[in-house]
Amino acid sequence: MLKAGFIGAGGRSQGAHYPNVHRLERDVEMCAVCELDEDRLDQVAKKYEFPQVYTDHKKMLGEADLDVIYCVMNEKWILQTAIDCMNAGKHIFIEKPPGANLEETEQLLEAAVSNNVFAMVGFQRRYTAVTREAMRLVAEKGPVSSIVTTFNKQMLGGDGKEFTSTLWNDVCHIVDLTRYMAGSEPVEVSAYQDKFGGESYNNYTALIRFENNATGVILGNRASGGRVLRSELHGVGIGCYMKIPQEIEIHEDNQVRTLGGWEIDGGEEEDVASYEGVLTMHQHFVDCINKNEVPHNDLRDVIHSIRLVDQLEAKE
Repeated sequence: MLKAGFIGAGGRSQGAHYPNVHRLERDVEMCAVCELDEDRLDQVAKKYEFPQVYTDHKKMLGEADLDVIYCVMNEKWILQTAIDCMNAGKHIFIEKPPGANLEETEQLLEAAVSNNVFAMVGFQRRYTAVTREAMRLVAEKGPVSSIVTTFNKQMLGGDGKEFTSTLWNDVCHIVDLTRYMAGSEPVEVSAYQDKFGGESYNNYTALIRFENNATGVILGNRASGGRVLRSELHGVGIGCYMKIPQEIEIHEDNQVRTLGGWEIDGGEEEDVASYEGVLTMHQHFVDCINKNEVPHNDLRDVIHSIRLVDQLEAKE
C-alpha cells in the first residue's frame, strides 16, 4: 500500500482530489497533510483522519514516511514546493498548469528526471470515459483525421494584469486533450488571441497540423455565454462527438448511437466521479507507481502540451 501525503487543502483539493484518493483506500493510505490555513487543515484532518498534520511541508518531508505526495497548489506557488518533494525522492501529483510558465515547467521536469520520480499532471480529460471510448473506437478504424475541442465560459472584464492567462491556467486542458487525441506532435500552428469585453485575452482559436497528418481545431472562448466543454474525434468512417463527461454520440458508417459516460464502464449515472476522469486518473497513478511505469500524463509527456500552449500564447 502506498503511503500518501497531501500539501494544500483548497477548493480543488477538497472537491476532487481528497475524496477520489480516499476511494482508493485499498491501494493508498492517507498518512499526512500540510496546509497553511489552519481552518482548512482542521477540516481535512478530521474528515480523513490524518494521523500526521503539518503547517510546514519541509517538516512533513523530514518526518513522515511517504511514497507519494499530492501537491495541489496554485501555479504562483507550486515550483519550489514540488521541487522540494521530488528532491526528497517522492513521486508527486500536481494540478495544471505545472508552473507559472514554460521555464518553470521545464525545471519541474528536470527535477523529476534527476530524482527518478514521477510527476503526474492533472489533465483528467484524458481519462474521461467518453474520451477513452472515442479513442478506442477510432483506433479500430484507421488513423485519426481531425480533432475539435471546445471549452467556453463567460469571463468578461479583466484588466490585463492577471498573474497568468486563462489560456495558460485553464484552456490548457483542451490543448493537452487535442494533442493527446491526435497521438502526434504539432508541425504547423496558426493561432489567434482576442479581447472581448475587457482588457484581458479571453478568446483563443487555433488550427494545428500534426506529424501524422491529423488536424486539430481548438476553440477556447471566455467571452461566451456560459460553460461548455465538448470535443470531436474523427477517423475513417467514424466520428465521435463528446459532451464531456456526460455522453458520446457515435456516427459510424451512417449509423448513429449514443452512450452515457457512465454506461461505458458499467457505472451509475449519479457516480459522476467514476466517469468524469479524476478517479480513473488517480487509479492510473497508483498502478504506475506500483509497476514502476511512467504515467501517460507525467511531465515527461505533458511538457510537449505545455510547449504547445506556450506556442499558442506567443501568437498575438
